[in-house]
Amino acid sequence: MRHPRGDSSTADWNAVEKAFHASQRAWEALEQHIGEHKCLELHWSLGNPAVPSDILGKAAAAALDVILVVDNDRRYVDVNDAAVAALGVPRSEIVGRRIEEFFSEARCEAIPAAWESFISEGLQCGICELRGPGPRRRFEYRAKANFADGLHLSVLREYATGD
Repeated sequence: MRHPRGDSSTADWNAVEKAFHASQRAWEALEQHIGEHKCLELHWSLGNPAVPSDILGKAAAAALDVILVVDNDRRYVDVNDAAVAALGVPRSEIVGRRIEEFFSEARCEAIPAAWESFISEGLQCGICELRGPGPRRRFEYRAKANFADGLHLSVLREYATGD
């Protein structure tokens, strides 16, 4: 394959392609750490066109990490495919239900106080255990309160114990 300008070798073109893919992965990692809003501000400040919001939605839907969006009543309003797989029930059986329905019983009593702390502080992270029809699984989570008005975002990754 020749470079579109016609004068680069295949090896040079492959190097450019690898660098492009590496920059895409770096951009995705940056988005994960600072969030969509700040990332788009940086994107615009660099003179790049904005990423259409439907692309970000598709990326969240396809993410390997569990992504959960809840409202002020602690009810799920949207989840990605990884969340469906982790909870072991169809999306239609998750959306509308409260977060307490999917946490281990031992943690449920602490949820109201933890929720109030989360809302007032704006961020929360830790380890949680989810229950569903399958075996219980532990996850590391990071959550952002009010990422949109009245909506709260949680991203979970399977917890590796290092056993």
